[in-house]
Amino acid sequence: MQQVFHNAMKIVKKDFVSDKLQMVWTMLFMVYMGFATSVIIDNQFEHLNEYINPLIDFLLVFYAPLLGFLFSRRSFRYLNEDSYTRMLYFYRSIPVPASAIFVSRIMYSLIAFVINGIVLFGVIYAIGNHIRAAMDFPSYIAFILTWIGIGFLITGPYIYWEHMCSGKRYFGNSLLVMALTSGTAVMLSLLGYSIFWFVVRASMKWGLLSPVMWGSLIIGLAAMLLMSKLTYNRQQTRDL
Repeated sequence: MQQVFHNAMKIVKKDFVSDKLQMVWTMLFMVYMGFATSVIIDNQFEHLNEYINPLIDFLLVFYAPLLGFLFSRRSFRYLNEDSYTRMLYFYRSIPVPASAIFVSRIMYSLIAFVINGIVLFGVIYAIGNHIRAAMDFPSYIAFILTWIGIGFLITGPYIYWEHMCSGKRYFGNSLLVMALTSGTAVMLSLLGYSIFWFVVRASMKWGLLSPVMWGSLIIGLAAMLLMSKLTYNRQQTRDL
């Protein structure tokens, strides 16, 4: 197992070294999205007990899986060049265990969630005066971690499609998931069941002891790991 982690770390390090600008593009995108979203979310906190804007649920559910990605050349080119399949073909041609590839993918996602979560929600909190007035810092951390848990849950299928589908099918499936998850969030919000408000109340009431936060993290991470295990088993027989 130690050798698997060692090889996985080498793969992750290679990805970062071979595409140094991915961190720059990712952080610029998250800063931009943080600025754009902070206005809407801060306004919502100003009127927290009056109404809930359905757009909040849509945006946060839409952003959740994006937190698990870094904007590398591979992620930009997957549609035209089927870059994920090419990546698998490359790793199959060299003496790297398949298990190390999947461990590296999970590590890559966790690194992305940490970096993107800090930048996106950090910008929102820094700009949002009404957010800071309504939530103390531990409560806001619980709020962030709850959405990261949701991101874990949605990331599982993306890992499967990266390793099992062509670029065009991956794109189609991604659009479908975004439409279903965001559409469901908006529909629930219109019916009076806001995911955003549910998470906010739990975070403000319990802080870092929030059962919603811990449930989200445990269920989301378990789902991502199980989907990765399924992908690992099925990918062994995929014809590249």
